[in-house]
Amino acid sequence: MPREYNPDLIILDLNLPDIDGQQICKIIRGEQDVPILILSARDNVSDKVVCLEYGADDYLTKPFENIELIARVKAILRRVEKPAAVQEDSDGQASVFHHLTIDRANRQVFIKNDKISLTPKEYDILLYFIEKAGQVLSRDTIVSDIWGKNSIYSWSRSLDVHIKNLRQKVEINPKNPDIIKTVSGVGYKIKK
Repeated sequence: MPREYNPDLIILDLNLPDIDGQQICKIIRGEQDVPILILSARDNVSDKVVCLEYGADDYLTKPFENIELIARVKAILRRVEKPAAVQEDSDGQASVFHHLTIDRANRQVFIKNDKISLTPKEYDILLYFIEKAGQVLSRDTIVSDIWGKNSIYSWSRSLDVHIKNLRQKVEINPKNPDIIKTVSGVGYKIKK
């Protein structure tokens, strides 16, 4: 599958001609957070356990009824339903940005109902980025807006460290960030 495709779900057979499906499952999970449903004639427990440990979301043994396959696909898609770009609730206290839910009233951030632990400064930077989504931001502008114009942080690497840590916590694949992009020689751009 070419890497430019972004499927909602992958149905993967383990018996492939060139490479074992378990290895494909491991590779996909290392690069993306897309749900994976394994279909296989292999019905031993060790194969099932290996696939689930490699990141598969479900494992269905052949032969199976089509109605069961459809039910499992629907169940997986319900669990991983992706929210739209930025949506706010009626009182403006919570918003959804990509796969993140931000509870402004309590200064909390969630991914799929799991609370992620951000430092106060990481939280401030994330909110700042959400407000500036789509813009290319220079390091100096970010430091000035976050820490103040006369800050010692203007010459330190503190911003870069905070962004690295923030990516580890909020990006699906921190090694290939989708939300917080580096703009070489300038600063950062936040995906709308």
